[in-house]
Amino acid sequence: MRTIHLIDRKTMCAAVMLAAFASVTAALPGKNDERPAMTAKARQAQAQQQFELANKYQSGEGVMMDRERALRLYTQAAQAGSAPAAYALARHYSGLTGQAVNLGRAHQYLRQAAQAGFAPAQTDLAFVYLNGNAEVAQDMVASLRWFRAAAKSGNVRAWCQLGDFYKHGWGGIKPDAAAAVRLYRATANADDPCASKSQYELYLAHLRGEGARADGKAAIDWLRRAADAGNPRAQRALGRAYERGEGVSRDPALARVWLRKSREGVAPHDDHEHDLPSFGGPGLFKRLAPFSPQAPSPKLIAP
Repeated sequence: MRTIHLIDRKTMCAAVMLAAFASVTAALPGKNDERPAMTAKARQAQAQQQFELANKYQSGEGVMMDRERALRLYTQAAQAGSAPAAYALARHYSGLTGQAVNLGRAHQYLRQAAQAGFAPAQTDLAFVYLNGNAEVAQDMVASLRWFRAAAKSGNVRAWCQLGDFYKHGWGGIKPDAAAAVRLYRATANADDPCASKSQYELYLAHLRGEGARADGKAAIDWLRRAADAGNPRAQRALGRAYERGEGVSRDPALARVWLRKSREGVAPHDDHEHDLPSFGGPGLFKRLAPFSPQAPSPKLIAP
């Protein structure tokens, strides 16, 4: 009787093990596995989770900072189709995080994010084509195309820069000073660093009567706004105006104040217009507000 009892126990154990093995193997994918693949919505949710976790490891928010792990998670999220993750990788490989610079990979990820409709990436890609770099040739037509794409998404900086395209006729379009002024007016009151650039351009338009009526008072009003906002070109021009008494009462003391402020701006420069740094490029915006969210779009007027 005792032997029979032992055999029964062994038989029972074997049966349990076989049942468990069968349930495990049934769950494994195989040739006959007809379960639906992960849906696009599920992949999107997973990519978003990876992106958010990467942000936490990048900043050390609630977890131990681990930028290598953040980079892996950004890469996984980008591969799963996350445009913000691809944009984060583009910034990383551009050297904006103080780490490895690889302009080729930066351009690859920037294009991925831009093609997915991510407006900040479209704007930055437009600036890349506007200025060119060691890996990407200058291409004004492509730059115009991407600025227009970003503008359709309501990106304020793209609208600011499009004003320059219409003003100068870049990218193969016909110069249109009136269209440029409409774009500058649409962005001059925006809560964005580029607003001071639009204000300065409106000063020039009213000063020269190009695209707007010649109006000395309006010109000085826009110049003061741009100078107060920290635009070094405007500060220098306002200093010269007080120095010479052009449009304002001559005031040597105020002239010195504004000329000094112009040298405390974003980048040092001398008094020659052609030596001033580009005030429209993405470098300025990243220095002024490197991680600020996009400001709400003003009501924009198409040229």
